[in-house]
Amino acid sequence: MITGYDHRQTFNYMLSRFGYSAKQIAGWSGIHESRISRFRNGKLDLETGEFLQLLQSMPEEAQSCFWQHLLGKSLSLEQMIKGMDECQLAALLHAIATNLGKSEQKALQLTPG
Repeated sequence: MITGYDHRQTFNYMLSRFGYSAKQIAGWSGIHESRISRFRNGKLDLETGEFLQLLQSMPEEAQSCFWQHLLGKSLSLEQMIKGMDECQLAALLHAIATNLGKSEQKALQLTPG
């Protein structure tokens, strides 16, 4: 079993940061909502495999947040990019292009014409 305070505290931090509920996570992971709630409240500790299943069912940004917070490390932007596959890089580039497009539209709206 994974024991101790750190993984539970970090898990609860991640859930509050992203606004996830036990019901939502239960749907993703297949782990009953009451088990997740009891784990979060310190009334139950999950087996290692079950806890990892729970983490792996979550969106990647939440998983990264969990591990970075637990380990007390932040990855540099370069490290994150090096760890991405082609689909993730394409999604990142699309998000950047969309963001730049929005910035350009705002700039054009603010320009007196």
